[in-house]
Order: sequence, then structure tokens, then C-alpha cells
Amino acid sequence: MHARRLATTVVLSTIALCSASVLAQTPTFQFLINPSVAPTWVNYALSNDGKVMAANYGGRIYRWSADTPKFPSGGFTLLDPGFFLSSSVDISKDGTTIVASRPGPDGNINPAIWSQTGGWTDMGHPANGCLLDGQWGSGYSVSGDGSIAVGLAWYCPGAEGFRWNRTTGIKALSHPNRASSRASAISADGRTIVGFFEDPKFGNRRPVRWVGGKTQLFAGTDTPGEATSVSSDGSKIVGQAFFLFSGYAFSYTESGGLLSLGTISGSEFDQSVANAVADNGTTVGWSGDPFGVTGLQAFIWKPGMKKMQSLQRYLQNRGVLIPSGISLASALDISADGSTIVGIWQDSNFNQGGWMVRLKP
Repeated sequence: MHARRLATTVVLSTIALCSASVLAQTPTFQFLINPSVAPTWVNYALSNDGKVMAANYGGRIYRWSADTPKFPSGGFTLLDPGFFLSSSVDISKDGTTIVASRPGPDGNINPAIWSQTGGWTDMGHPANGCLLDGQWGSGYSVSGDGSIAVGLAWYCPGAEGFRWNRTTGIKALSHPNRASSRASAISADGRTIVGFFEDPKFGNRRPVRWVGGKTQLFAGTDTPGEATSVSSDGSKIVGQAFFLFSGYAFSYTESGGLLSLGTISGSEFDQSVANAVADNGTTVGWSGDPFGVTGLQAFIWKPGMKKMQSLQRYLQNRGVLIPSGISLASALDISADGSTIVGIWQDSNFNQGGWMVRLKP
């Protein structure tokens, strides 16, 4: 299960819950107005300072800005109807470039990149690419200056991670023999790409990074899992890996190696996934039993913490008033500067929507 494919069905007004007497110290929390009708999932990506955001609502691609009038759009501007089976989206450090997927000139779904100055550009496909169900592939991530994009391209019978720029176009990275890979995220400096690399024998995904043209199974050749996010300089990588009983969020650095972040409950049978990492190492995602009655909880972890914490409890302990009956189910992204987190809430009736919290001004 991918944490970012949670449905959103409720539209709530934006509210800031913050005591005036401690405004400078208390994080500010708001609900995000849903710009789309009953999307099947929501995915968010934040700019470096969290003041601009890209959003994928059931395939429809939006740009959100703190400076965009909130009524009636909620701060969202529709960029493209997108593709209803594509959930990926990312945004550059300065918020001027967005990567996603959309119908191209040939009528098929292409990885695509949008910029404020040039609009949409379809990335096409690699020389060995092929169509699968009318799709050439998907765009997943973009470098800090918007010049490099990465994603997944179909080569048939599998998928392969790619790197794109405007000069060379799409170039395949690597994939195992008759198995798949995906480039899920790229560092802001454009030097490190992370994702998954399938085991050609067993078919399970394994965390991978591409650096300097080399493919590195940094978590070990036999460790199942995948990398989901990387810091601006490539020094910190997060994702999910399988440790003994289940899949847990991990944090990786060269000096510290692969560190399991466990689960909020401490149960070895729960799961967790790290969705994003800030440059200071703060990591967010979800934890819980995706198939049980307890559901999911958003978590936060920082270097030095013994274990991950419930993000909801972390915020409440810092004065944030989250309405009764609302549960923060997943944190989907954190800005590179660590100031802003965005994710999905859920109520007791299983209605869902988006939220954003600013940890510091």
C-alpha cells in the first residue's frame, strides 16, 4: 500500500488554530479546501519553504500558493486534468516547476514538466520505451532548480527509472534483467536519485540510489523495500525496508547506515513508511496497521529521538488544537527547510481531507 493514495471526500474551510499569546512559538494548523470532487487519492509536494505546493487530486494537477486568494479556490490553481491512474507529483525548490503525468500530443500519457514561464513540456520516452495501457510512463520528481526530472518509463515487459533534462531528453538509468526499477526522488542538487530496484529472482523491490552513473543497493542486495525521499544534498535517504516481521520506515546516512524507525505503537506487526525527509533529518510518514481497525497515524521522527512519535500528539503537546474526532492519518511531505508539513486527516466516519501545519514562521 502506498500512503499517498488516500481518498479525500470532505471539504472544510481553512482555519488557523493558534493562541495569540504564543503565536510566535506555537505551530499553526489549517485544513486545506478540496479543489476537486471526491478524488480517489491525494498527493502533495512542498517547495523549499512550504509556501508553494503541488497537488495531485485523483490525477488532476494543481498548484497551491499561500499568496493565491483562498476563496473560492482555497489557494489552488488547476494546471492540467492529468491522468486518473497517475498519483505522482513533485515541485522544485523555488516552487516554479512541477513534474507529473498528462496526455501528450500523441494522445498517450507522458511524463511531463510544467514551469511558470513555459507551461507544460512532455518528456516523451526512452529509445527502448513502449506503451503499456496507453502510457509511456510517469514523472515523479524534480531537482531544486527545475532543470532535471526523474520518473518511471515502460520498456516492456517492465519499467525503468529515467533521468530527463531539456538538452538530452529522457535517458534510462538501469534496471535488473527482465525486472523493473523506478526513480522516485531526486536531490535538490540533482546529483542523487533514489527509488527501487526489483530483485530479478524473487521480484521484490529493494532500495536503490543512482549517483554518478552508478547503481547502488545501499541497504544491501537482499533487503526488501524502497527509497521514497532524499535530502537536498543527497546525504539523507528515507523510505521503507523490511526488518524481520514487517516493513518499517527507515532513515539512511553514510555514517549511520540503515536505521529502522519502528512504529508508533511499538508493535512489531504494525507497518510504517517514511514519505519525506527535511534537510535537518526530520522525517514524516505514516505508521499503523493498514489492514486493521486501528488504521494509520502520521508520525514525526528527528535524529536523536529514540523512536518515532505520533505527529498529532507532538503538535498537541506544542499547543496545536486539532478538532475532536479528527485524526492525522498520514504526513505526505515536509519542506526541505523543515518549516511545513502536509498530509491527510480522517474522521470517525472515514471522511478524509488535507491539512497543513507550519512548525515555524
